[in-house]
Amino acid sequence: MTERKDIPLAYRWQLEDIYQTEAEWEGALHAAEKQAADFARFEGKLGDPETLLEALKHFASMREIAATVFAYARMRRDEDNRVSANQALTARAQALLTKVETAASFLMPELLSLPAEYLADVCEKPAFSEFAVTLREVERQRPHTLSKAEERIVAMAGEMAAAPDTIYTMLADADMKFPVIHDENGKDVRITHANYIPLMMNRNRGVRNAAFTGLYETYKSFSSTIPALYDASVRADIFSARTARHKSALDAALFPDQVPVSVYDNLVSSVRRHIPALARFVKRNGELIGVDNMRMIDLYVPAVEGFDIKLPFDEAYDLVVDALSVLGEDYQAILRQAREERWIDVYENEGKSAGAYSWGTYGTHPYVLLNYKENLDSVLTIAHEMGHSVHTYLSNRHQPYLDAEYSLFVAEVASTTNEILVLRALMERYKNDPQAQAFLTWHLLDGFRGTVFRQTMFAEFEREAHAMAERGEALTAESLNAVYASLNAAYYPQVRQDALIAYEWMRIPHFYNAFYVYKYATGFSAAMALSEGIRKEGAPAVERYKKFLSLGSSVPPIEALRVAGVDMESPAAVESALNAFDALVEEYERLTK
Repeated sequence: MTERKDIPLAYRWQLEDIYQTEAEWEGALHAAEKQAADFARFEGKLGDPETLLEALKHFASMREIAATVFAYARMRRDEDNRVSANQALTARAQALLTKVETAASFLMPELLSLPAEYLADVCEKPAFSEFAVTLREVERQRPHTLSKAEERIVAMAGEMAAAPDTIYTMLADADMKFPVIHDENGKDVRITHANYIPLMMNRNRGVRNAAFTGLYETYKSFSSTIPALYDASVRADIFSARTARHKSALDAALFPDQVPVSVYDNLVSSVRRHIPALARFVKRNGELIGVDNMRMIDLYVPAVEGFDIKLPFDEAYDLVVDALSVLGEDYQAILRQAREERWIDVYENEGKSAGAYSWGTYGTHPYVLLNYKENLDSVLTIAHEMGHSVHTYLSNRHQPYLDAEYSLFVAEVASTTNEILVLRALMERYKNDPQAQAFLTWHLLDGFRGTVFRQTMFAEFEREAHAMAERGEALTAESLNAVYASLNAAYYPQVRQDALIAYEWMRIPHFYNAFYVYKYATGFSAAMALSEGIRKEGAPAVERYKKFLSLGSSVPPIEALRVAGVDMESPAAVESALNAFDALVEEYERLTK
């Protein structure tokens, strides 16, 4: 594995845009600590509009600084999780967030102790324009807000609640080592988080079996530790939900986005109805790769040979920029700026966090972590993460700090819209190449499988795991494996269920951010509708879409999607996407006949 120092500078992100030196970071941390300590002077005085305005400005400032301090520290740690100094920065930044939340814990209870008419009145004053959304949200929280003393205790527990995620990340990304296997040429390859899926796409079944077995036997060896970590995470979710007087952890998770539980339930019901189409897709793939008895190790293999995109990063990035020309020159200019200014950390190195993400700070710009490989999947990952980044960039430009961070419910829409637009552009580019058409159709269908079907299965797992804990049942390797194995069998009834697949839930880091994964599925469904509208309607649809990207949290997320032209409260949105999946399966069968 390459050491970080050996990665060319042009392919490493420039975190110095946030803080030039560690001393500057220290200064920011101490400034936020001072602000947190000073915030107590506003307690008991929020009934005066002038004092309230000053308090809100102070609150926004210390929150922004603390969030920036944490983002910088965590991204430094993600560069190489083995570096203890960066682990320490992250721990100190996490402690700062807890101090800020603790210091501000009186804010909501005190505001809610004041007459509702008072909050409504100040929201109408021009001086409060950048805080109106926040104050209206405070009023919505009234049924779920505790006394000042109780809110302070809950805030102080925040650091403990974050511990399972931190410990799991250290275990999975820093301490856990996977075995060395042989590739199709007999060469030694160590399994890593980043190369596992490429190994599972290998056409040599022996390589796939070795990768699958090596990865999950490793997770199996932590059958006491990981379930204990996940149990602690679930218990923290339930504690948070119950202290805030929500009916369940699921209700509590959906409340901030103002998403009805019916949206979650409708997603599961709709996806379940379309499992027969998924079975047809999987069955056809088995026939094409010459496997009569499909196993879980066979699901990732591209069933259509003879086409892929193997490009160096810079060429792949240019391809993405060109494919997104439908979104306009101004959109493309942001993408070019991102590469020129080194927003992106491109290649895998020893100790680097796995996967990919877009993150950043309000005062600078977004950052993107990649682990780039030369294949189509990585090309689409560029499109995906840059979709997040442009969404963040536009929200930050058009909204005040407290309204800029958009909901997780819409977070996957821009990223997936980019992916679909790039795939559609490639289909057009290779329209006279039947092999390319078949491969790209397979890739879009596999995106459905991985994003709509798979993430909905994960959503069912989370719902059941939390329900088990809420019923007082134990969360152990045995009980959680049984739930996961049952769900996997339901979603893939025609696939032989390898015993080790029951341990797959252990490698999903999103489970430590409860009830997040369903948003991938709803986001993909919305993105299907938006991308098709952009391609067919052109400029008016693009204009609505960019308006959506600029809204941040200034309106509820479902309302923001309505601005773009999609109503996610209606089951029709998900059904429409799944009907498109059914039609694509038919087209795929025709192309590969």
